[in-house]
Amino acid sequence: MRHLIIGTAGHVDHGKTALIKALTQMDCDTHKEEKERGITINLGFAHFNLSSGESIGIVDVPGHKDFIKTMVAGAFGVDIVLLVVAADSGIMPQTVEHLQIIELLGVENGIVVITKKDLADDDMLELAQLEVAEFLQGSILENAPVVQVSSTTGEGIDDLISEISKLIPQLKDKSKSELFRMYIDRVFNVKGVGFVVTGSVLGGSLESGSNLYLLPGRAKHFKVRKIERHGVPVKDVVSGDRAALNLSGFKNEDFERGMVLSDKLIEETYLIDTTLQLFAVNHELGLWTKVIFYSGTFECAAKVHLLNKDSLKKGETAIVQIHLEKPAILLNKDRFILRNSSNDITLGGGVILDVKPLHHRRRTPKLLAVLNELLEATLNSDKQYNIIKFELKKTKSPLFVEKLAEILELEAEDVLTECLENEDGAVKIFEVSGKKILVNINVHADFSQVILEALKKYHANNFLIDGGMEANEFYGKFGLKLNEAAKMYVGALLDSMEKENLIKKVEKTWALNEHSVEIDDETLQQLNWLETTLKNYEKQTPLMKEIGSQAFSKKISKENLRMLLKYLVNNGKISITEGEYVHTDIVNEVRKILLPVLNQKERGINEKEFRLLFNSTKNFVKTMIRIFVEEGIIKKSEFYIHITEKGKEVISV
Repeated sequence: MRHLIIGTAGHVDHGKTALIKALTQMDCDTHKEEKERGITINLGFAHFNLSSGESIGIVDVPGHKDFIKTMVAGAFGVDIVLLVVAADSGIMPQTVEHLQIIELLGVENGIVVITKKDLADDDMLELAQLEVAEFLQGSILENAPVVQVSSTTGEGIDDLISEISKLIPQLKDKSKSELFRMYIDRVFNVKGVGFVVTGSVLGGSLESGSNLYLLPGRAKHFKVRKIERHGVPVKDVVSGDRAALNLSGFKNEDFERGMVLSDKLIEETYLIDTTLQLFAVNHELGLWTKVIFYSGTFECAAKVHLLNKDSLKKGETAIVQIHLEKPAILLNKDRFILRNSSNDITLGGGVILDVKPLHHRRRTPKLLAVLNELLEATLNSDKQYNIIKFELKKTKSPLFVEKLAEILELEAEDVLTECLENEDGAVKIFEVSGKKILVNINVHADFSQVILEALKKYHANNFLIDGGMEANEFYGKFGLKLNEAAKMYVGALLDSMEKENLIKKVEKTWALNEHSVEIDDETLQQLNWLETTLKNYEKQTPLMKEIGSQAFSKKISKENLRMLLKYLVNNGKISITEGEYVHTDIVNEVRKILLPVLNQKERGINEKEFRLLFNSTKNFVKTMIRIFVEEGIIKKSEFYIHITEKGKEVISV
């Protein structure tokens, strides 16, 4: 069963609401003011069942020019439009405006309905048919079926239903998405039930009992108690459904028009890159223009910055950056409409290319090239793979397949399939612990080069050290956030570079494959001096400040001193604990004397006795205790030092 929504469009008083009532036996004008004025002000909703068993939702939109924003909200997410033209009136201003809006909102399928057949003679009907045909030339509805009806007598209604039934199999399948998203268009309180919200499901699916976030805001979430589709309780709804949701804990003060319900947190945005097509209006846009922005039920003041043109004339299209005055929940490929700042002229609209762009202060040739590439990938390609490639190139970061799918509003399986079936070398795929990670090949190559350059610099500054850098030291050099995907990717990247014989593993570090320690005469003299100096401290803790001063007098920099110390540690010449260094010969001597003494002392010895045993300082004793505790040959209680079983084994060796 297809899940579809039909929307009406057309001038005020051309019979849209009456047509829906004839189709569904439901009156969409339910508000007192609508009854009094005889026009639709708010969105109206109805449904009807086809003989095939499909239940189709219908959205009735107002035709009056003062309610264009409501019309935009109603047309958002519509699958089929019924363009309504009254036989006794013909094409009128809102007929033109509504057609322009539904084209820009991406509605590709429709039926033209000439209403009020009972009020027109044959000549009028023929004239209306000709006028409609001429008007629709070059539009998306140029080849749409035309049906003449009378909502009063019911004549032609069966023909209209027949045309709808014929059109449904021709509709494209909706793009799959794991993200549930729904603009709220109505909120009402039902006695004994609580608050109910309604809207058109734009993507994903939702089951009763699920939690939904109300966005933008503080990510407050509500549990879905009950779901209705077309007035009937159901367990779930999917993209294309009209849904009524009973939300636990929902309050009127939580809601502001333009909010979205989603099963995942979506980051809000104030800045978007888009296409913009200007209607054939006598209005030219300059480099910066104040406008009113509409997408779904969202509305706010905004500024449009032209990026690839200095001005935009009627009928022209440009790439622009739109600065929103309040946060919005939008996704790439969402459609929008712009009206002038006085809100009395619909200027045009377009498609969102990027909901998280940089602020384009300068319109450089490089920026325009990137934007044109994004435009091509987003709008002018039938392959999702091109969008995948561009997003990876833009983010400059490795992403889990699931995360990329979420960003692009696709299913993870489809993203992976696109990458595998369209393999052109542009996307690198890693599998780590059962998780698939994607990265742009150029970004991957850049990261590889960063590793090589970082290790080259490290070895130059640490030429006495066999090892190199640990994996976590590369995160900052890549500019990666410390997330799971980044950590897994860096590990996989290092492994792949090792297989290519570019780097090698040295204990817990990574080094260049060709790196080896070579000691020249000058360095050897420095090492001998440092080792002798440390050894001469005997039962005293070496003072690094003194050693640093002596090293400085010998023209040994702080960096080189640290390297010399590390080399001596790595080669077992000295021991280190908490930044304190002791020559290994002294450590061995103390160990050899201390352990037999401890072995004879059941109660152990205290620190004072330790100090007197070696005629040493308190600091030296504390340093030795730490070293021997780390070796596991002694243990320290609050007051006494005791030998361990491992220490007794050392004595017996």
